[in-house]
Amino acid sequence: MTYNEALLRAVEGWNENPIVDEWLFVKFRQQFVNTISGDEAFESIGPTVSMLLRQSDESTAIEVLQTVIALAKQSDTTEIPPLLLANRKCIADKFAVFGDYAGEKLKELFAFYRI
Repeated sequence: MTYNEALLRAVEGWNENPIVDEWLFVKFRQQFVNTISGDEAFESIGPTVSMLLRQSDESTAIEVLQTVIALAKQSDTTEIPPLLLANRKCIADKFAVFGDYAGEKLKELFAFYRI
């Protein structure tokens, strides 16, 4: 299973009602983020940002954002991935309507890249 397929499966599983596995995204990140190279992590940020932009549910958006943060750390570079840079305002607008926790997680991502 590819990273993108696994991410889609995680999002679909997270959107089930009720959520069958509360550890779904933790397990996904352990298997598909923590084990890849820095280059692979950097390249995976773009598709993950695309997935983030499609989320309307706050909880799901936060989990996908947590994945972007994990990928950023795994990539071991502060070079801003082009898709993230191009969509930072759109992402900020999306998270502006969410709660404080979501806003803090977004600040964490932007602070990592100093944007």
